[in-house]
Amino acid sequence: MAGYREIAADLREAIARGDHPPGSRIPTEHELAESYGVSRETVRRALAELRAAGVLESARAAGTRVATPPVRLALTRYAAVTDPGRTRAHLGPWETACADQGVTGSVELVAVESVPAPAQVAARLEVPAGTSMVLRRRRHLADGHVVQVHESWMPSTLVAGTVLAEPGKVVGGVYAAMMAAGVRPATASEELSARPASEAERTALGLVAVGWVLELWRTTRDVTGQAVEALQVVSDARRVRYEYGDLPIRTGR
Repeated sequence: MAGYREIAADLREAIARGDHPPGSRIPTEHELAESYGVSRETVRRALAELRAAGVLESARAAGTRVATPPVRLALTRYAAVTDPGRTRAHLGPWETACADQGVTGSVELVAVESVPAPAQVAARLEVPAGTSMVLRRRRHLADGHVVQVHESWMPSTLVAGTVLAEPGKVVGGVYAAMMAAGVRPATASEELSARPASEAERTALGLVAVGWVLELWRTTRDVTGQAVEALQVVSDARRVRYEYGDLPIRTGR
């Protein structure tokens, strides 16, 4: 009778062969228990080992499936969408990064609201708390699965009357729309951290149990140094990888 480690190794090999492609469901615990002639508890231990290794993932209402490789987001991901001569002007930074990796990336608009700035956002944008903001909430999907939730905060004085304040998807991304409105984003700073997901985030991202997320805050400034956007991105830590390559290093010379 096979032990749970042997079952885990066998399933890992089957996945590597392509018997179960990324995103596909694997057989149920009952089916695996019958196939290997073991108890369901033994199967659960094997599946738990593969989930811990990132080979499998579980989602609410989706069962256990083969994990898909994370979408890699480079430090320079926004530069491509601010190039006026780019060939994929209809794609934003998320969709562009996904397309480059053979993944179907899409963005769904959740809501566009006019709201007062909470203290945390106001501090990032260097305005008084309560300042009128346009808040755009959206979800980013990879191959049909929600992997990020975004909240983009912009001062109403900058974007009122533009497509950024309207209830519709912005073609080409927020930066492209800013440039079309005469706002010229020039620099950005990012803060990245990891933490357990909140209940709302677990629901939005389809996480089970506790689940971990990556939280990124990005503050964008225009050519004059004025802060023009505070962006909060919460990502499923299994499905997104930030890559900060080719960073300059001071040598003292």
